Amino acid sequence: MPSSGVRLRLFLTCWILYSLHFATDFVREHYLVLGIVEHQSYALDDYYGLHVDIFQNPPNAPVQGAHHGANPGISMVAAMPYALFRPAVDWVVNRELASRADRADTAVVYRDDRPRRVEFYHRIRERGLDIRFALVSAITQTFCMAPLSAASVVLLFSLLAHLGLGTRTSLGMSLLYAFGTPVFFRTGYLNQNLAIGLFSLAAFVLLWNPNGFSAWSPRRRHLIAGALGGLSFLCDYSGAIPMGLLGLYAWWKQTEERGPGDGFRLAVWYAAGCLPGMLLLAQYQYASFGNPFYPPQHWMAPVEWIDVGYQGVGGLSTELVWLLLADPRYGLLLTMPMTLLALAAPWFARTEGSPVPLREALVCLVLSASLVLFFGTVQYTRLQWVTGIRYLAAVLPFIFLAAVPVLLRLPRAVVWAIGMLSVTIAWSMSMVRSQGTVFDNIQQVFIEGFQLPWLTVLGKLSAQYAPWLKHGVSPLPLFLLTGALVWLVWKLERPGNRLDRTR
Repeated sequence: MPSSGVRLRLFLTCWILYSLHFATDFVREHYLVLGIVEHQSYALDDYYGLHVDIFQNPPNAPVQGAHHGANPGISMVAAMPYALFRPAVDWVVNRELASRADRADTAVVYRDDRPRRVEFYHRIRERGLDIRFALVSAITQTFCMAPLSAASVVLLFSLLAHLGLGTRTSLGMSLLYAFGTPVFFRTGYLNQNLAIGLFSLAAFVLLWNPNGFSAWSPRRRHLIAGALGGLSFLCDYSGAIPMGLLGLYAWWKQTEERGPGDGFRLAVWYAAGCLPGMLLLAQYQYASFGNPFYPPQHWMAPVEWIDVGYQGVGGLSTELVWLLLADPRYGLLLTMPMTLLALAAPWFARTEGSPVPLREALVCLVLSASLVLFFGTVQYTRLQWVTGIRYLAAVLPFIFLAAVPVLLRLPRAVVWAIGMLSVTIAWSMSMVRSQGTVFDNIQQVFIEGFQLPWLTVLGKLSAQYAPWLKHGVSPLPLFLLTGALVWLVWKLERPGNRLDRTR
């Protein structure tokens, strides 16, 4: 088994590189972070009008005030690091606002061809929220999303090594997952869909527990896995799919291995673990809208497609499924070509020596297919072009895990080619973050060179914050500095922590 030093180095590498590619998008989940930490409230009245998903509760709602149409889970998680850093944020913001008042600074320049983004910046600048929003988004990405994604990489690495792949092969596969899938892109800012995938992956590994992966007792593993499932549900109603399917998997696996009695009892422990997340969601809905059962979407103001089905969720649409899979701006097959390999997972799982057994491969694929079909009923998936692949972010860890046995059986040259293509796509998306196609992102990198999303935005706002950046700045020094830091992370190792040479 790999040493804890290797796992720590892998975590730090991913954390550093994910943080370097921080994106400045201030999404609806950030507003609830502010509400929880600064006002100890779910109400978002102070931010009404700044985001299209923030609405005033309708007159028939038992509770009034402004709220947003999403579940609170990831905002609650991200509120913890912001609460820790809030005193420093207040100090920076107060100093900046005082300095502006002394200078009578009213400059508002944002060189961007997207009118809505320019208008948004003007409004928050006028209200003195620009620095606070920037720091909140940076803190929640660096100390919430980046470490969560980095932890999932380490979990996958440890799992593969435990399945007998060898340290070097497990390390290569985990790095491919980290930087060759849209996990890299989606980690750029706060997102509940990716969080569902990360929490569900951890729950799945605990339930699977291959070769005694975890030393915890079966009850404890199932209880914690259930808590992770409940947290997924707390993040978004789509989290009910992995939560429920993993519960069925727990019952199926334990019934086969330990008999019907133990299978039922452990499934009950899993269900008990789910309850806190479900009850907390009910509390949030009751406090925000006066009813513990209706979802936030039930109360939101009319928007496009809301008349389809129930609040925009209707029957299965083949058009939506096609967009989810093949739209050149966010389709799963284009943003993660390894998805095609995962489809062969059941066949490879039947072969001798496959690290992922047939039962677990089927769970990965059924869970992924279920989410695709579910979002094929949700009209709002059409809006993904605004920020890129989002709704299917929860399937990314499971698709990759299913693809691993296939990658191991392919010729090494083919695997390297797939890896290079995947990293090119994922890294280009993470650097550029345009609203164009996957190919547009790649083309922009090859024509304009390496980029960093936060540095690009800072250049567009240079008149206010960094006039010396008005002609742009190369990110290469930052890449070189980060490369040196990552090199030190791996170079400064004890002899006992050297990577083994096995496959």
